[in-house]
Amino acid sequence: MQLVALAGQGLRIDVNHKVSVLVIWTLLGHFSAAVLPGQATPVPETKPLFDLNSIGFIEGVDVPSAKPKLEEIVPTPEPQQTTPERVPCIIPNVTFMELKPISGAMREGQLDDLACGISDPVRIESVSTIKHKVEFSVPVTISCEFAKVVAVWLQEDVVPMAVDSLGTSVSVLQSGPGYQCRRRNNLPDGKLSEHALGNALDISHFKFGNGTIISVEDDWGKRTKESNFLDRIHASACKRFTTVLGPEADPNHKSHIHLDAGCHGQDCTYIICQ
Repeated sequence: MQLVALAGQGLRIDVNHKVSVLVIWTLLGHFSAAVLPGQATPVPETKPLFDLNSIGFIEGVDVPSAKPKLEEIVPTPEPQQTTPERVPCIIPNVTFMELKPISGAMREGQLDDLACGISDPVRIESVSTIKHKVEFSVPVTISCEFAKVVAVWLQEDVVPMAVDSLGTSVSVLQSGPGYQCRRRNNLPDGKLSEHALGNALDISHFKFGNGTIISVEDDWGKRTKESNFLDRIHASACKRFTTVLGPEADPNHKSHIHLDAGCHGQDCTYIICQ
């Protein structure tokens, strides 16, 4: 009763000792209803305090979704480009060195065209048979596949024919360097020569074990055992290579025999033998 009276007189009520204002006013209303006669106001039921922990939250709607931790973010690796491994060049009974792929001119040349090049170049020094060895006066640089054809031609045709025609074997071949970034017949325009692709070789002289030297330019077309040897190896070359050009082909080949493995015709089977 004193509490109601004090409140009615406007005195301040101290509610600092863990007493809710809502509870105090509820009590005041209860006592007021009890002391004031003639009023039929129902007494409100006491409601429980609001519990924050009783309501669920939907993550991402009521509460922002949690950000991923930095260590959980795994970057996608970029695809790596791999260079296919080069297949080793195998040429039986041949002394040679495999070189890195060639593009454009080697050293100084009249033409430096990126269309020139060899993907599998080799530098050949010599070709051997069971009894004989044929050396190149200067090591030649050609493709691995073309080198295989040259080696078989020397081993199976040239060496046996030399022994049969002259009684001695070829010991040294004098030739061009093989690979040259240039056009056909060294012209300033036109198609690239097969030399520019490592598929050609020019042979000018043959030196034999007994010291004899046969020159294509000097001995071609004469009725001698030396010219007979040149005729025989020229004919055999036409069975090994797609292009064989000797002194009778044109003035550009009067001093040497040109051999190459270029593609002629739609199916690359056409043979040029001159």
